[in-house]
Amino acid sequence: MEMDKNKIKTLPITERLKKPYWSYIYAYNLRTLRDIFVYCVIKGEINKDDFYREVIEKIPPPNPPKNQWINKKGRTKQDRERRILEYEHGARYLGLIKKEGNIIKPDFETFKEEKETIIKENKERVFGSSCISPELTQKEKEAMLNIILNYERARDFLWWFLNFSKFHDSSSFTIEEFKEEAEPIFLEKIKEGRKGSEILKRAVDGKMWKIPEEYIRLVSFVFPAWFKELGIIDKVVIFPEFSEDKKLWHMYYPIKMSEGEFLNLDIAEILESLFLKGRSERSIWIPYLLYVLVQKYYCSVKAIKVAVENIYKKDPEHFYLDRASLYAMKYAKYRGSYMKVDGFFRSDLKLFKMEG
Repeated sequence: MEMDKNKIKTLPITERLKKPYWSYIYAYNLRTLRDIFVYCVIKGEINKDDFYREVIEKIPPPNPPKNQWINKKGRTKQDRERRILEYEHGARYLGLIKKEGNIIKPDFETFKEEKETIIKENKERVFGSSCISPELTQKEKEAMLNIILNYERARDFLWWFLNFSKFHDSSSFTIEEFKEEAEPIFLEKIKEGRKGSEILKRAVDGKMWKIPEEYIRLVSFVFPAWFKELGIIDKVVIFPEFSEDKKLWHMYYPIKMSEGEFLNLDIAEILESLFLKGRSERSIWIPYLLYVLVQKYYCSVKAIKVAVENIYKKDPEHFYLDRASLYAMKYAKYRGSYMKVDGFFRSDLKLFKMEG
């Protein structure tokens, strides 16, 4: 039975902003925002017309060659300029750059220490169409996080992971409290013709909530990408095959255990205790395995995949990663949740009980 969305409460948001105008940022990739800031520092100042041209020519795409973020084949000049405008606006709103007349410059009026850290981490950077935008270093992540936590709409997103009875507004928690207290949120599958997910389910209260209309794109695309890049949250897909309501959900959860901490655990013992339980053997679908392990350990998906690959290569007799069938590979929605090992997608982990 379909839920009555009119009876669902709307998630609370911050009403009074420090910078209330143009407060919606649709710059999806943090690396690109970082790159624009660093490029402007190198240039010193740049004419706005030159800025538009040089962003296309000099700023590298975040995930080449799959995601040519502005120059993707088929995009019109108008579409490219609109996307550049979104990134320019995002960098300006976050205080990374500023505009004086027709000139764009780096902005050091706020978070000077964080911005100097970003510059130091990029002192060897070279920009050009053949370059690749590098991942954020740990120091950059910490600097960018401090800057972003000053943006109330981004804090609203993190607030929704928390208990509203304990944390009364988006300014009432620290990032340390978030990591300790946050519980997963679930975004429904985006329906055809919609601009994003409209319903959010919170683990902390077990309730469905309506996402404010003006936040739908931010919550569906922007903030998950930002905080995942910063290592604050991660995502697993809950497929109908094992979801309680037989629907597809995207579960975003706080990372509470580092990759190093998880890799130091006895993964063989963990897998046996969680999945065998008296059986001599069992085949576990990788998407379900990820779902179970992130709920128990709150570590990154990458950490789990690394641990499973390590135990497979160390002891394939008891932990065997089975290749995905041609039939399974026809469904793209599953592919991102599978593991790719030695050039092949692996869809299932076969467990065989160890003696003794």
